[in-house]
Amino acid sequence: MKVKRQRITVEELLSRYAVGERDFTYIAIDDSRKGLFRGVDLSGINLEDSALSVDFSGAILREANFRYTVWGRCHWQEADFSGSDFTGINNGVECVFARCNFSNTNWERADLWQSTFEDCDLTNADFDNADFSEVNLSG
Repeated sequence: MKVKRQRITVEELLSRYAVGERDFTYIAIDDSRKGLFRGVDLSGINLEDSALSVDFSGAILREANFRYTVWGRCHWQEADFSGSDFTGINNGVECVFARCNFSNTNWERADLWQSTFEDCDLTNADFDNADFSEVNLSG
């Protein structure tokens, strides 16, 4: 039997992160008010196996754990994901990343179907066994 992800609000995550919590595994979060994560620093956060429908534009998420996350609505700009782990992510919908820093990231077995990377830093990014079906790399 599969356990249902715990649904939390953006405000709850941000307040728990502010007091030192970093482990947010197996949550579901939808930024329905759009933009509450923009520009925030969530470095070191663990979102493994979570469902994310949020806007991380301008956010700092260095050394974050996104392993096996499922993404909806991801059109992110100028975010810093350097050193993060995206192993096995599933982007459920077309994702667009513009001017993001993905240096030193791990994308093993990631499903990047129809994703677009525009002017992103992919220095030392590891894409072993990733699904690049219809991926667009530009810039």
